[in-house]
Amino acid sequence: MKKLVFGLLFLGLTSLVYSQNDVQKNIILEPVTIKPLNLSYLKEVQHEDTPELVVNLQNEAARYDITELPIFDREFEAYEVIFKTKKEGGTSGLITATYDSNGKIMSSIERYKNILLPKTVRDAINNKYPGWIIHKDIFLVTYRDDRKAKQVFKVQIRKDGDKKNLKLDYDGNIH
Repeated sequence: MKKLVFGLLFLGLTSLVYSQNDVQKNIILEPVTIKPLNLSYLKEVQHEDTPELVVNLQNEAARYDITELPIFDREFEAYEVIFKTKKEGGTSGLITATYDSNGKIMSSIERYKNILLPKTVRDAINNKYPGWIIHKDIFLVTYRDDRKAKQVFKVQIRKDGDKKNLKLDYDGNIH
């Protein structure tokens, strides 16, 4: 029995020793071109509570590379590109972005309809107008690379046949 145990132990150790063989292979990687996103644009227009649809469309605009298009010519000062999205339930988004000859976003005008409003905005409406129902909303963003972005939520609320139109910012301040 001792011989059998030692034999199995010996076989087990020799198979472990064999598995530790050092084999090196040369790996050659393809060159990769890394292009920066329009980070200044994203930093300015995105907020921690930005709705998902808005974030997705803004990210698409930031990653868009105008220099890769066949019609691109550095002699032109600017290019205007329109990004659209539409979801079930009437939610939609539109960005009209102006790119310079290097592919940087110089300005954008954005309009989103019937999005999920940030919690701070919903809470501000519910606190000031209890019992009122949000009927429709529009989120507007205006960006210029030399100014602070303007972001406003235009919300229509209704109750008992009455309606009110409100303008709010991300902090829930009603203007």
